[in-house]
Amino acid sequence: MGNNNELRHVNASPSALLLPRLEGVMATGKGWRAYCPHCGGKSRKLSIAEGDNGTLYLHCFAGCSVHDVLAAVGLQVGDLFVRRDLKSMTPAERSQLRQAALLPKWRAALEVLNTEAGVVLIAADQLADNHPLNDADLTRLRVACLRIFDAMEVLHAR
Repeated sequence: MGNNNELRHVNASPSALLLPRLEGVMATGKGWRAYCPHCGGKSRKLSIAEGDNGTLYLHCFAGCSVHDVLAAVGLQVGDLFVRRDLKSMTPAERSQLRQAALLPKWRAALEVLNTEAGVVLIAADQLADNHPLNDADLTRLRVACLRIFDAMEVLHAR
């Protein structure tokens, strides 16, 4: 690949890079549908959605892998992500970018806490009703505790 293509790759948004390489692109409520370049066919089996941060998400309803779909149009998984030139950013912009990168981890950790707190609550209710936990329930309660500790580590990370 020459320098011009590399520069275009760095400056192009993921959707601007992918969509022109696909056939039958049709806008939908939350993204696009297109013919899958890997498996073909006459229906728009490829679903493309853009995340809040510009990252593209692909799904072929025929079961093609993301790697196969992208290879068919000469792209790689890294091309689905927004490229940022960190050298040209101010320290405040870099800090803001780092904070934004933590949000998905925090959301996932909160989901884990929500689920595992439910497991702990069920075990507590069972014990409060004088019903002992069987081995499987006790093992699940221990797993819940470990997952809660792991989620707390994620939330305390800076």
